[in-house]
Amino acid sequence: MGNLLDSLTSITSHTKSIDRIKIDNYISIGASDTVGIGTSNPSKDGWVPKFASLICAEQTINLGRSGSTLKDAIHQQLPKVFNYKPNVITIWLAVNDFNQQIYDRSILTSYTSNLNEMLSQLRNKLDNNTRILVGNIPDLSKVSLYTSLGIPKLLLSLQIKRWNDAIKQIVMKNKCDLVDLYSYWKELSEHPEYISFDGFHPSAHGYERLAQIFYQQYLK
Repeated sequence: MGNLLDSLTSITSHTKSIDRIKIDNYISIGASDTVGIGTSNPSKDGWVPKFASLICAEQTINLGRSGSTLKDAIHQQLPKVFNYKPNVITIWLAVNDFNQQIYDRSILTSYTSNLNEMLSQLRNKLDNNTRILVGNIPDLSKVSLYTSLGIPKLLLSLQIKRWNDAIKQIVMKNKCDLVDLYSYWKELSEHPEYISFDGFHPSAHGYERLAQIFYQQYLK
């Protein structure tokens, strides 16, 4: 019992110390999930505004663009980051690139190169204390769109692991925070309400859970 109380006290103390850090600017980089597609009110029910609320950000700059790949974001979103002085940046840009394997088998090579370019630019040009949280690929075998296409779950899982291993390596190299959506998103099979009507994007409930997962990593 004593150990449990000590742990809870430590978590509470750690959370309070983070809460005292003033978050002037929070910037999000991403695609349609970052925009909040899948909800009727993205500016309220997307995971970005929910995460912003959790970290008490005074200003949120959502640079997400539907359909964006990482290469697109380097040209369209990344330059805008440097117009601000963000305390916190979230990046979730992998699924659109992952889906392009159908047309380009070698895309993982260019993806990892682009991810390294983006993170190294952020690290070199921003304050060392800027928190950069990068989400990996969730367990897409739990998403109905992929299963309906007849993609073997084992093959899908192996490819996701390959990509997530590469993402982790680049994130660690650039001293950023990895948000392991794959591990947490395994609960999706028990919560079908996390996926929206389109069978692909998260619902408002799903976005709320995503915000919590990003926040859990933020607290570490």
